[in-house]
Amino acid sequence: MRLKPLPGGSLRLRLEADEAAMLDQLVSQLTRLLSSHSGTALDPDPLFASLEVGGSDEPPEDPALARLFPDAYEGDDDAAQFRRVTEQGLLNRKLQDALEVTAALGVSDGSGPASAPVDVTVTPATLPAWVRTLTALRLAIAARIGLDSEEDHERLAADEETRGTVLVFDWLAAILDSVLAIMSASGEAAGG
Repeated sequence: MRLKPLPGGSLRLRLEADEAAMLDQLVSQLTRLLSSHSGTALDPDPLFASLEVGGSDEPPEDPALARLFPDAYEGDDDAAQFRRVTEQGLLNRKLQDALEVTAALGVSDGSGPASAPVDVTVTPATLPAWVRTLTALRLAIAARIGLDSEEDHERLAADEETRGTVLVFDWLAAILDSVLAIMSASGEAAGG
């Protein structure tokens, strides 16, 4: 992975072919996970998809979905009422973000050679979708392997069965941290 600031507060993210394929696969898995929890089809209109209307009364049983859609209130009745009104809109927004990242990667469409690096331009307008998607991936991975603390991280990284997953979790963190640092520095340079 390499990052290069561009004029206008954007940056170019260059991923090696295997990195781009892995990120695309992870985002596709996130999309499938979110779609499995959705009560309605994703509306192609981003404005309508972002409306916070609809949802279930209960938190998801799946630990990854429960981490992505936690209760907003401690009281069961308040949490259920809030979830019933907002969950589908939040889910739609996460799906829209994931689809935007997948489209930017362009790996699934087979448009480029399988061994060529993939260059993606992240602009101030597309940055929120990237941040939310990378964060959602990290939350889902952490929930799947029981990563809740630094001690968990150390234990899981030392375990042969979970080491690879922890490395992917850390790799996503590195992308997220790097993108945010460069975008922040670009914004400060442009603004001041």
